[in-house]
Amino acid sequence: MSYIVSDIGAATGAVSGIKSVEVNKGQQVSLGKSNVSSMETGMEVNNQLLPDLANLIECVKEQGNKFPKIAELIAIEDSKIKF
Repeated sequence: MSYIVSDIGAATGAVSGIKSVEVNKGQQVSLGKSNVSSMETGMEVNNQLLPDLANLIECVKEQGNKFPKIAELIAIEDSKIKF
């Protein structure tokens, strides 16, 4: 029979992968000289999405940081169970 228990180390390891993800929301794309409309549109779309992407990354990091604490609380409850 298999047992499911919390692993604080696994939770911490999973979260550590997202801690290094960063986007500079101040970084904008610019074109020197281009009259290709798709290039200009791509630049505009990128510059509009960049702040939203940075906010999404910060939100994911904030939520991810909760997982080790949740795993710790569940591990405490798991330790009370006798298999």
